[in-house]
Amino acid sequence: MDSVKSIVTLQNLCFSYEKDKVLENISFEFPRGSYIALVGPNGVGKSTLLKLICGLKKPNSGTVQIATDKISYLSQLDVDKSIRYPLNVREIVSLGLRNGPFSFMRHEDWVTVDNWLTMFGLNDFEKRKLSELSGGQQQKARLAKCLISEPDLLLLDEPDTGIDEKSREEIRSILRHLNKEHGMTIILVSHRPEEYGEDCTMVALSENALKEVRHDLA
Repeated sequence: MDSVKSIVTLQNLCFSYEKDKVLENISFEFPRGSYIALVGPNGVGKSTLLKLICGLKKPNSGTVQIATDKISYLSQLDVDKSIRYPLNVREIVSLGLRNGPFSFMRHEDWVTVDNWLTMFGLNDFEKRKLSELSGGQQQKARLAKCLISEPDLLLLDEPDTGIDEKSREEIRSILRHLNKEHGMTIILVSHRPEEYGEDCTMVALSENALKEVRHDLA
């Protein structure tokens, strides 16, 4: 594969939690503009791989090369942790545009925030805290925060877990649009990869390999 067309390149990537080996000699290239669902059994390192790609964790050896600095990462939803967020939904989404906790927001920035709230159907909830929302509404607010900066690479860790079917379909529809119409590269972990459609390529992760698989074999 032409590395110029790859937005993420993994070379001999290894990672362990103390003595617990998770990934060993992983080499793979993710094409720019691809839409990929990472699949595999629990504990194989799918979430860890996303954290290595976005820089939250460092490999023990090997390299992760990223051909963009515009990356957004959405961690797994934890409804219990929502009580720790004192900000309301509109303020939380605005964090995706801020360069720091006290950075200045222009009028046009707030217009952008409101546009994303509209896209996710959150206008009526903009003054509420996360803890006052359903799991699906929380996830949409968190995703809007990730997308408002228009990243080239979007990493999602189980975005469809713990939310209702209507919210799952809304999120899947937005992701399909961003990938197809805007060329955003999307890499996600999901236990429901088949629900993302044929445009979403399944890539199976094992301890020492990443391999594309067909939808009917997943």
